[in-house]
Amino acid sequence: MPMDVITKLRYIDNQISKWMMRHFYLIFFQGVLFIIFLFWFVNLFKVIDVTFLSRSETIIEKTLVTQSVNQTIIVFLLLLNSFWMLYLFSGVLRIRTILKDIQYHLTRQNKPRPYPQQQQHPPR
Repeated sequence: MPMDVITKLRYIDNQISKWMMRHFYLIFFQGVLFIIFLFWFVNLFKVIDVTFLSRSETIIEKTLVTQSVNQTIIVFLLLLNSFWMLYLFSGVLRIRTILKDIQYHLTRQNKPRPYPQQQQHPPR
């Protein structure tokens, strides 16, 4: 009984490691993008706080506040674009594996089968 559990655990571990090796770059870049997004999100609160605290009396302060808000919007759009590209790449990889499976099954199905041997009649 304990050997069955250990065998199942080894099998599950093997399947998970295969899956992680297959999708390593997607997982890695999603993690990196998530960390960048968190850093940007915390920094956005600082920008908003500075925006509300500034009196904007001079034209330079008004320009800097406007530019900082515009910059955060651009960074946010770039981050969304990066997440979208990762989503597209994972979809392409998924479609590729599905097409490989389809091709495998079609080629396996269309293999020429040997014709049954025709019975030879003995000479008369």
